[in-house]
Amino acid sequence: MDTKEYYLDDFVDYLNKNDKSSGTISTYTTNINDFIKYYTESYGEKFIPGNVIMMDLQDYRNYLLNIKRQKASTINNKIAALKEYFYFLQSNGIIKNNPAENLKKIRTNKPTAPKGFSDSDFRKIKRYVYRSQKNLWIVVFELLSKTGVRVSELINIRLADITINERSGNLRIIGKNQKERNIPLHLDVRKAIISYMEDRDRMSISSDYLLISERKRPFTRSGIFKILKRWANDTNIKIHPHMFRHHFAIQILNTPNADINTVQLLLGHESIESSAIYLKVRQEDLEESINAISDY
Repeated sequence: MDTKEYYLDDFVDYLNKNDKSSGTISTYTTNINDFIKYYTESYGEKFIPGNVIMMDLQDYRNYLLNIKRQKASTINNKIAALKEYFYFLQSNGIIKNNPAENLKKIRTNKPTAPKGFSDSDFRKIKRYVYRSQKNLWIVVFELLSKTGVRVSELINIRLADITINERSGNLRIIGKNQKERNIPLHLDVRKAIISYMEDRDRMSISSDYLLISERKRPFTRSGIFKILKRWANDTNIKIHPHMFRHHFAIQILNTPNADINTVQLLLGHESIESSAIYLKVRQEDLEESINAISDY
């Protein structure tokens, strides 16, 4: 496949300049290549971006939905990539008209509640991590579960982002779209950071990144995923980093004086709609509580 003709290298440069993560860039290029493959196989002609019309994209969307039976969220991610790609081509004068401009995503009836941990699974993971007596594991666990940070944010925490006083602490996070937020640090997180910093000092680390691997380099996403995979294998519990984020959000909502705006601020959501999904989770918890009432 000759990617030069499709301007994919230029598209990747454009995404990099717009500060898209490496994961997003990889997904976008895969999604564009999938569409190009579909186009050439379906129409029996060479893919030329300027020849694509909106009907081609609508047909692709219907193919993914009705033939491939893909989930709406998966298809919508592919549509997002195509929209970005064709916008890039038009804004750079490569194509005259943008066929994806008015392409609609698939409407979903209800947002599905994100998967979190059951209380017993969460306690089991916590006990396993603390019994390991590995300060690195403990600090990763506490940061994920009591600050709600994304993995991309976790590995980018610098020492200068952390403030720890005698009775309080603060974590400064630069999240998506360079949006800054400040998260108060729970006592458990403060203790975990202090213990881990003692380990770091013994290793004579000079890096300003908080989390450092055994090779004395800043942690990567795959490094964190390897740790979580080990936890999952040893506890026999499905563990994904976002589950800690969900757990954190639900815990916050269940505290007095917290509302959806609190969740939005702490999780760094761009829109209130992203945070509102946790209200659905809480509603399900409330229904379970009501159903658990016994008749005496």
